[in-house]
Amino acid sequence: MDYVSITKTNRLFWLGRYYERVSLTLRFIMERYDEMIDTDMFDFHQYCYDLGIPDNYLDSDDFFEKYIFDVDNDFSIRNSAEQMLGNGMVLRETIGSPTLAYLQMAVYSLDELSMNKYPLGLGLQQVIDNIMAFRGSYDDFIEDDSVRNTIKCGASIELMSFCLRTRFLEEALPTELHKFLKRLQRCNLPTDALSLQALVRQSRIYEGKYDAFPLEKRDYINAVESLFIV
Repeated sequence: MDYVSITKTNRLFWLGRYYERVSLTLRFIMERYDEMIDTDMFDFHQYCYDLGIPDNYLDSDDFFEKYIFDVDNDFSIRNSAEQMLGNGMVLRETIGSPTLAYLQMAVYSLDELSMNKYPLGLGLQQVIDNIMAFRGSYDDFIEDDSVRNTIKCGASIELMSFCLRTRFLEEALPTELHKFLKRLQRCNLPTDALSLQALVRQSRIYEGKYDAFPLEKRDYINAVESLFIV
């Protein structure tokens, strides 16, 4: 395992968090948008509360428009995509230009959709597809195991945090936590000892190897979000 600088580790970690945030949030939004078409209802107030983000939208239509496409909204998907691409560009020499191109195409697809508004579901799926292609590309072409697993740890943290807050794909938590703890052993991310202890204990509870009550939701979120010092 080669040494990876603290600065690069931080960039890799947040690249993982941001690409997973864009992909996972789009999947969530696509399901909610379909529900709104059928029922004309989506509780975006609760969603904002669950994620701890400002609730300053006029109605559901305003929420979908600004939350997906407004780059000036610090909490929008488009802003997360900008952060994703920014980290990727700084890491061009590490991840490679062909791999970076998938992130660029994802952002381009999102901007194209904001202007043309062709079927939203199809357009958002194209963004997700490009991010999944990015994931496959870095997994195949980055030789450094520590680099790959640092990105994946960032993605795992984002997925677990989002699932805990929204209950979306909550059933994936046991498997994701197990994979995450294995990846953590293969990279140089600095960890908080108490948070790591809590997550290891939770994983053992999932596996039936530890007879104790599982973490409370708030404690689980805190352990996930405070694990890394990056």
